[in-house]
Amino acid sequence: MRYEIWCRRVCGAGATFALLVWSVPCHAQAPPTGPNDPATVDAARLYGDACAPCHGLEGDGRGRGARLLGSPQPRDFTVGTFEFRSTPTGSLPTDEDLFRTISRGVPGTWMPAWEEHLTPAQRWALVSYVKGFAEYFADEEPDPPVPAPEEPGSTPELVTEGRFVYTVLKCWECHGATGRGDGPKSDELADDWDRRIRPYDFTRGSFKNGSSPADLYRTLATGLTGTPMPAYDRNNVSFPGDLDLESMREGLGTGDLGALETYLTGQPTGSEIGSLAEAEIGALVEHRLWALVYYLQSLERSRGALYWLFRENPEMEAREKEQ
Repeated sequence: MRYEIWCRRVCGAGATFALLVWSVPCHAQAPPTGPNDPATVDAARLYGDACAPCHGLEGDGRGRGARLLGSPQPRDFTVGTFEFRSTPTGSLPTDEDLFRTISRGVPGTWMPAWEEHLTPAQRWALVSYVKGFAEYFADEEPDPPVPAPEEPGSTPELVTEGRFVYTVLKCWECHGATGRGDGPKSDELADDWDRRIRPYDFTRGSFKNGSSPADLYRTLATGLTGTPMPAYDRNNVSFPGDLDLESMREGLGTGDLGALETYLTGQPTGSEIGSLAEAEIGALVEHRLWALVYYLQSLERSRGALYWLFRENPEMEAREKEQ
């Protein structure tokens, strides 16, 4: 009780709610009779204890604690729109995608990593239960996952190229020239439900859909359905080298415009790209995406003692600034 009072005084009501969510009743944490068989789990009861406080008993994202959470709001499972997938934009997620999100949680939000509290069988049972809220899962099959190529490994050259790719793709318009989520369009973005949404601050390092190179590649290649974040694929990543630099000045700065021009000079022109074989274009896109992945990872800034003590929440911090 003293700890809960301390949370209220130091972090506000939101932290108290988080404490309550983390304190899942013992019967929700206990392993099922058959620990490898999700069918033995009382999924309805488990969902009611662990998920309903935020996502609601009906899965509509209107749990009794949802109003305390700010942005982003808990996912409405009934609409069948999921940000974190390995499948193409517009597709349902695979079971493995849902299991990964439940297990890892969503860093920077109140969604915890349940792998620390629930058995694999319990988490797989939740996958099936969550799917039951959206009729789409009964009528459609997820598209095949976007292929995950082998990681080339980060190099200074790839990181530098990634900065140019970041500029050409105009990531800076939302995420800012230095990746802090403060781009010129950052105050005008909304999700598919017309709720204001903040671009992520890449300098925080802990990405919502996973922070490994493979995780970031998957996020870039599939996009975040329901948000303004698009999928980066052949259509936009196979940009030609003969581009107008003036539109990129704000994203890179005048001093680096010459370096960007040099980079683009070495890239295929529009006519050259048109004559490339499909496999060559695929290799070009893959190379540029890996460069962007390693550049985004390079933006993480060092974390001080307060971060490790309080685990700062960027979404809540942004909400407090807006109020």
